[in-house]
Amino acid sequence: MTNASWNSLFTTPLSDADPEIARLIERQRRQNTESVNLVASESYCPRATLEAEASILINKNASGYPPRVSFAGGEVMDAIELLAVERAKRLFGAEHANIQSLSSTISNVAALRALLEPGDRILAFDRTAGGHSSHGSSKHVSGQDYVVESFGLDPETGLIDYAAAHAHARAFRPRMIVAGSSAYPRRIDFQKLHQIAQDVGAMLFADIAHVSGLIVAGLHPNPTPLSDVVTTSTHKTFCGPRTGGLILCRARYARAIDEAVAPGVQAAPGGHIIAARAVLFDRVQRPEFRELMRAVVDGAAALARGIAAEGIELFAGGTETHMVVIDLRNGDWQEAALNAHLERHGIIGNTTTLPKRTGDASALGFRIGSTPMSIRGLDVQGFEALGRTVGQLLKRGSTVDAEIQRSMKALALSNPIPFG
Repeated sequence: MTNASWNSLFTTPLSDADPEIARLIERQRRQNTESVNLVASESYCPRATLEAEASILINKNASGYPPRVSFAGGEVMDAIELLAVERAKRLFGAEHANIQSLSSTISNVAALRALLEPGDRILAFDRTAGGHSSHGSSKHVSGQDYVVESFGLDPETGLIDYAAAHAHARAFRPRMIVAGSSAYPRRIDFQKLHQIAQDVGAMLFADIAHVSGLIVAGLHPNPTPLSDVVTTSTHKTFCGPRTGGLILCRARYARAIDEAVAPGVQAAPGGHIIAARAVLFDRVQRPEFRELMRAVVDGAAALARGIAAEGIELFAGGTETHMVVIDLRNGDWQEAALNAHLERHGIIGNTTTLPKRTGDASALGFRIGSTPMSIRGLDVQGFEALGRTVGQLLKRGSTVDAEIQRSMKALALSNPIPFG
């Protein structure tokens, strides 16, 4: 075998096999290292999860569920998956966990397919208020088989209008209420949504992709005991690999959920992905992770204070999570110009759409988060100063400030990524 003509296909390192891709990966590594990362949906993986995901298990087919009988030699994968499932259930107090979903979006699609019939009604958080496309958007597969209406925010406060949501639910009589946000910086009151669902005879589906790490750390209410089904990604505040979704549900839905994931919407996940999740679920139950999440919440609050000190408006009046959303609806910024302006100064975030009010110039918001830089060691004072810098850049328009460029690169380099 060692002299076979194809041997070099399997043994040549990336730098020699594909130097163009190798250069691009190095370019991304430099950007990661030299930029201040404020992307609310990003974090950094623990080394142990990366080692599991890049392990020899990448070559292992993990088709089916334990006990695997269709493939010989499945005992090791059975043991790894059972560990992952038990750890996930323990983290959130769940009756059942499916850890095979390849993404949180796939998890959402599977959850809807498992629990609903075509034509059922869904009441979901409005996309312009931070709701996700996979919660029933007409342009997404999750919304094409159901009748979907939305609830949202009080236009004056920017906070969830639970009374309006309750009235809407009583009139609409949904089969399911879907709650969860990708751009709402306040805590979601799942208890109130549970009460609304109970009143109208609906199931409650909580998508906690952005706040799952905060929930594990006890810094955000856990909707699992109140919900029929809960989904999350394994990155964001969970601080794990991006190739991951997790579904938690009541025991009576276990079979339907499992079948909806596989073979319903995907085939076999790789064994390496399951192993990485098992490792992640162990790492985040440790006291050090709770300390990190406290730093994340404190850092976001400091970031918000710094921005507000420069006279910049904050959506929903501030933050109670890892996320800060800057309200630019009455400004002149355009989406592409805003992202480019901040990136030129070494600050990475992303734009979002906010509910447009009468008289607003646009629906533009800028979403940032404290998780990546908290992992890198930035403290509360550093976050507040960083917030002031962001505010100054937003006030100055598109003018390049060379001093800020230098200071942001220095800030990034002085707070290195722990691994990778």
